[in-house]
Amino acid sequence: MNEIKSQRKIIQVGNSLAVTIPANVAHKLKVDKGDMLDVAFRKNNQLDDEFEAGLDAAMAQYAGALELLNGGDQA
Repeated sequence: MNEIKSQRKIIQVGNSLAVTIPANVAHKLKVDKGDMLDVAFRKNNQLDDEFEAGLDAAMAQYAGALELLNGGDQA
């Protein structure tokens, strides 16, 4: 299975919504107008890398306190 991940914006085409395929991606996948593709849909609510790095650092810094708040050992 060939997979190329790309974030695309939904556009209006008449009364429908559409997602375009960049020419370089179509070329890599060897697809053309009229070809059928299997498509999986999911809304991307991922955190950006900088936020995740900050969150990881805070979690590491306060791991003991978080464990206590979560009902862990109170030794």
